Amino acid sequence: MLVGMERNRSSERPRRVRRRTRPSRGRLAVAGLALLTTAALTGCEVLPEVFPKAFPSTEASEAPPSVRATPAAEGEWKQVTTQAGDMSFAVRADWTVLPVPANQTSSTTGIPAYEVLDSEDRVLATLQQNPGRGTRTALPGSTFTPVDTVPAPDVTYLGAGDTAVVLDLTTHPNADSVLSYGLTNGTEVTTAVAPGGHVPLGGGVRGYPKLAGPLFFQGRADLGADDSPTRQEDALALAEQYVFTQEYADVVHMLQSLRYHPERATPAECDGAAFRFETVNVDCDSVLDIYHTARIAQEIDARTGSLVRVRDRWLCRLKELGAELDGLPPGYGIDGKCRLEDGYGTFTALWKE
Repeated sequence: MLVGMERNRSSERPRRVRRRTRPSRGRLAVAGLALLTTAALTGCEVLPEVFPKAFPSTEASEAPPSVRATPAAEGEWKQVTTQAGDMSFAVRADWTVLPVPANQTSSTTGIPAYEVLDSEDRVLATLQQNPGRGTRTALPGSTFTPVDTVPAPDVTYLGAGDTAVVLDLTTHPNADSVLSYGLTNGTEVTTAVAPGGHVPLGGGVRGYPKLAGPLFFQGRADLGADDSPTRQEDALALAEQYVFTQEYADVVHMLQSLRYHPERATPAECDGAAFRFETVNVDCDSVLDIYHTARIAQEIDARTGSLVRVRDRWLCRLKELGAELDGLPPGYGIDGKCRLEDGYGTFTALWKE
């Protein structure tokens, strides 16, 4: 009974409602004083944690470099010569140079290109003489931004113009950004090299690729394969930082080292009909095709030893041998020397005894 009565009484008691009491100013003052005392004893390390907005981080962020890197030391480079022997350039000792067989889009004279790979087998640059017509250009709607230019006055080309190594950024709203570098010179490419009209060297509004007359020596920098920035401002920031990297310094040195010395070229031999051909930077099939075109179509000019143009790009000095060929009268069998007017390539037809 007592237990039941106690429960009854307790249930009849009015409930007390606890009110949340705000801390008095006195209590806040005491807490603040305690906090300041603790901060003073711990070297003010607590305040930034308690009031992060009032105490921004003082950790120094890594500032982008502002001084260009210098190329690797002289002893870390090796010299590379093309198969024909008429061109050479320097690459780092841990880089690899591989010949790439020609196809219809890579060379108009059937000669190989050369890829330069770094120590991780990433293609840094490609050298092409007499490049084909299957070259890439920037997508319509792209934005082309010049990033850097370094003079290359010692690099010799066919034709006039100031030679330089240029670094360009091409961005597009719906495509990855492209940061590319290459050799250019201040001339224009003829329609034979760039069908459809003259294309400004160094990119112009087209951006990619870089043209240097009858030669390409160019490559692309890595902006990050997984998260290539498409926003122009992000890509441009990365491009401007790339200028100060060791890789770019070495790439520029390689492109600047290109030399053209045709006097060192070693001709390859081809056979056809009653002639032997010595060619430089022209494959044998192309030589035979061009030669027979000149031999048949230019018979009258051949007798006079005139300079004739064959297939728009070849200039041939044809000479009468004074011998019969296949029972035909003298003048049909001719020899001579031809050169590519706007490119790298020659061949000589020699009468076989």
